[in-house]
Amino acid sequence: MFSKFAEKIGLYDFLAPSEPRRSKKNSASEHDSATTVQNGSADEKCLKRKRLDVQLKAEKDAETRGPKFFAENQRVRYLNKTTNSTCDAVIVGVHYDDGPDNPYYTIKYKKQCEEILDDESKNTTVREVEKQTNPDRLSRVPWDEDKSWKVLQ
Repeated sequence: MFSKFAEKIGLYDFLAPSEPRRSKKNSASEHDSATTVQNGSADEKCLKRKRLDVQLKAEKDAETRGPKFFAENQRVRYLNKTTNSTCDAVIVGVHYDDGPDNPYYTIKYKKQCEEILDDESKNTTVREVEKQTNPDRLSRVPWDEDKSWKVLQ
């Protein structure tokens, strides 16, 4: 009974309109959508610039906090103590479970694996490894806009 009354007085149009109401301003902006498509590449460049600027600021902020602080999506060098080798890695997670002054990180890097087959030939594959590590095994790499953009995509 209430729903018939609400429908009759137009309450449903106000609370949950079936079609979104459009102002003249919105209609004009829809009319300009064709020009927006033309400016799409400019918008993409602007978005790329903004994302790179935000990433660079996050990395600089982390660096000012101290040598053991890194930002998410930051490119780093990872020292593998078992093989005593270093490789390029990306920080995919920052964790503060041990307190705000003792972060640890989840990183991703690519590892080359060799497999000896039955016929004694070698098969080399590249695998992506994700692991957690402490900041003592990480070091900063110089900022490279192109490489950082590949990480952010």
